[in-house]
Amino acid sequence: MRRYGFHLSIAGKKGVAGAVEEALALGLSAFQIFAKSPRSWKSRALSPAEVEAFRALKEMAGELPGVIHASYLVNLGAEGELWEKSVVSLADDLEKARLLGLEYVVVHPGSGSPERVKEGLLKALRLAGVRDRPKLLVENTAGGGEKVGARFEELAWLIEGTPLGVCLDTCHAYAAGYDVKEAPEAVLSELDRAVGLERVPVVHLNDSVGGLGSRIDHHAHLLQGQIGEGLKGVLLDPRLAGKVFILETPRSPEEDAWNLRALRGWLEEAPAQEEA
Repeated sequence: MRRYGFHLSIAGKKGVAGAVEEALALGLSAFQIFAKSPRSWKSRALSPAEVEAFRALKEMAGELPGVIHASYLVNLGAEGELWEKSVVSLADDLEKARLLGLEYVVVHPGSGSPERVKEGLLKALRLAGVRDRPKLLVENTAGGGEKVGARFEELAWLIEGTPLGVCLDTCHAYAAGYDVKEAPEAVLSELDRAVGLERVPVVHLNDSVGGLGSRIDHHAHLLQGQIGEGLKGVLLDPRLAGKVFILETPRSPEEDAWNLRALRGWLEEAPAQEEA
């Protein structure tokens, strides 16, 4: 079974619990949130009442996997104070995910040295005292500058010999030169050879404003970008049955309706035994 959802807001009086309520109202089977502002180093404390309300709603919902996306400021390839702040921020997200009972934390590796990135990932795990859950996932990037993780082989090196996993972003992969539009099955096979699809529990199913190899990290609504129907090939690939699919697209009631209609239409084409 493929579980799917949006990146949801935690703004408002209900905080993180409000995200679960919205997921249920939209009929989603998964969701993603920020645990704090993605563009600030300031941590956001979770009150005991907020945590209790969140966990109660999530338990009531049954199997509703959740993802925390780390701050956009995090750069695990940096040096000095920026690296230290990035590690602490990521550890904070891991601790919040554990407190809330969420399954995954996704982070962009950043720019700089792959060795430095790997060191930062593992230090964040140690600081948070995380073992099996939540699972820390490294997201592939669109490339450009000195960004780490645009190539699948680099992701494989980052997670080798660690408990880390990978989050595949389809827009980033296409922008980095992987032809998700014309050959989605081949792209997934390449990811499988490099990383192993068993280590890729989450997919960010985003269309791309930029063209193949453009290195432009700009998401588009389903069927409104350069990848188009190629995303159906990713979603329905039998090797990704059981994965979590998150849409990181601009949101409004009309935009949500468009994306859900496209996604659910594709899912209706999946073999019955996969979606049972």
